[in-house]
Amino acid sequence: MRRRHTLRLAAAALGSAVALAACSESGSGGGDTGGTPVASGAPVKLMVISAIGTAGSNYPDMLAATKAAVRGLNERGGIKGHQVELVHCDEKNDPEAAKACAQRAVDENVLAVVNEVSASGGIMPILEAASIPSIGSSGISADLSELSSPVSFVLSPLTYYPAVCPALLKKAGATKLGLVGYNLSLSDRLVKMAEIGATNAGSPLALEPRVPIDTSDFTPTATQLTRGGVDGTVLVVVDQAAYAVIQAGGTDQKYCHSLGVLSRDWLIEQGAQADSVVLASAFPELSQADAFPEVARAVKELEAEAAAADGDPAADPAKSITSTNTLGAWLSVQIVEQVANAIPGDELTSAALLAQLNKTSNLDLGVLPPLDFTKPSPIPGAERLFNTTMRGVRWDSATKSYLPLGTETYDALQILTQAGS
Repeated sequence: MRRRHTLRLAAAALGSAVALAACSESGSGGGDTGGTPVASGAPVKLMVISAIGTAGSNYPDMLAATKAAVRGLNERGGIKGHQVELVHCDEKNDPEAAKACAQRAVDENVLAVVNEVSASGGIMPILEAASIPSIGSSGISADLSELSSPVSFVLSPLTYYPAVCPALLKKAGATKLGLVGYNLSLSDRLVKMAEIGATNAGSPLALEPRVPIDTSDFTPTATQLTRGGVDGTVLVVVDQAAYAVIQAGGTDQKYCHSLGVLSRDWLIEQGAQADSVVLASAFPELSQADAFPEVARAVKELEAEAAAADGDPAADPAKSITSTNTLGAWLSVQIVEQVANAIPGDELTSAALLAQLNKTSNLDLGVLPPLDFTKPSPIPGAERLFNTTMRGVRWDSATKSYLPLGTETYDALQILTQAGS
């Protein structure tokens, strides 16, 4: 249930999926003043904003991965000779706490916020006023500002997952594709993306049953798909509904969703039935360390953080080693390191980092296509989404882990813009 906000905010954030060829005129943003220069010999601060230990969505794995990345960064000498201090602010899944975290980032003169995860909204306007960049913003805020604020740099394109799922289902062996979604206008954009992706994959959707959002019994829907010959289904529903569809459909079907929506614990509980699940992933798996030297370095730093056992129960380092959602958190710190060390001169301020980010192109992190922060995304309302490439994974009940679904990558933006043009 960690990603309960994914469907609601993905649909709201992406604007019109049929007008994707339109170019954004959004500026790069950010002023050239802001923040007090870090004094010689003083540490520089980075802040994580995320919920820990609440009754709602929590992100201890992302915090642990960020801590591991900062540990590695400090071992390499920090940023321009400054050691890095990581500050965590718990936004508690509460709008006022989220705004207080943003203000704390301003008050503590942080160089950047990394791995901000908040559905509450209200964070980006405060950071924007202070010229503090947010790197690795989650993109799930209720005010949609993470996807449009000139200080936000989003790396995870999982809001595009319906466009990629049809190709992943075919890769997994499905021959006739369908979709399950809600009968809400809010879902229309996601459904449209799935339709475009299916056509692009050469298998237009055969059936698209839409259900009320309060549906609990998905047996009739599963029966409709089976009788229609569908053997691969794109799930455009939230986690609990996805569980019900999968359980009702049985093992003869393949199902596709966005990585992180379906609980790993739930997948383990389903045993072999969960082997029917494929997922769109933003980054390579930690298990692919042999193929990606930077993933190998991430795993080494995660293991070092776990071995340190600093006693912080809020961020169990062990979780960061088994989770596949943490590489993005680790990458956010790598961006800070590379870009901040490229700032001319010796003064370090948040505004200087923001200005350098906005001049950065061809940033090679070793696991993604090179990033270009000088060119906003052409997606209306999602201009600050800078990585649009996804991969496929499948759940493997034998190893209780995600395994790569081939070596292919899928550029969701290219799929959608080709259809738009």
